Amino acid sequence: MPSLGSHLARAIVVADRLDLPAIETDRGAYYLGATAPDIRVMLQVDRRETHFYDLDEFADQDSIARMLEAYPSLAGTALEGATRAFMAGYLTHLVLDETYIAEVYRPCFGVYSTIDDDPRSDILDRALQYEVDVRDRSDRARMDGVRAALASAGRVRGVPFIDDARIEEWAARIDDIAARPADYARFAQTLTRHAGRSNMGGDEAIRAACANPQVIIAEAFEVVGRERLAGFIEHADDRATERVRGFLS
Repeated sequence: MPSLGSHLARAIVVADRLDLPAIETDRGAYYLGATAPDIRVMLQVDRRETHFYDLDEFADQDSIARMLEAYPSLAGTALEGATRAFMAGYLTHLVLDETYIAEVYRPCFGVYSTIDDDPRSDILDRALQYEVDVRDRSDRARMDGVRAALASAGRVRGVPFIDDARIEEWAARIDDIAARPADYARFAQTLTRHAGRSNMGGDEAIRAACANPQVIIAEAFEVVGRERLAGFIEHADDRATERVRGFLS
């Protein structure tokens, strides 16, 4: 799924489009929410518990509807302040992941692709995500703005499936993400972490892939196609804008 820098970038686009007081009064909480579904890594819980999406289901899924059905207390009109902004951001994350799975991952790398059985398919997917994340974090002023907003964020309370204290821990991690240089220093680490699942071909194959990141990144872009990738981003931005607007109205 898209990396955290990409989630921040898309959340910025949605917030700028909407220009709503519920977000503008606490962009820090909003940005925190835009990354928060991935707190599951820190909590060590199943993806379904924070994303409300089952990767083993192949029919269309509405993550936001599932979340609000399970936790009606999170309806936008029932929330205030930082928690309301946080949940608005949370919706952007759910929409971006949902759209990526349907429009990029499954048709290009996963079950509906021609390379689903290729052990390198998940590595290509991860290389694509890494490159998009680097591009999304390349605007240093924008990431500095995220960090400044996080530093002044209000305290988020009462999200029923995430302990309040863990949200504060997560904020420090996201500040670190926003502060990182937009480079390839972590590329090898990222691919190595995913290599075990992909059976890519051992350490030598991983070293070869990481020796020149641009080679495998170019291959990933060739698989997806720039037009599809641009269409996915546009569609995700449009969908998230409408879902957040509806949530806050």
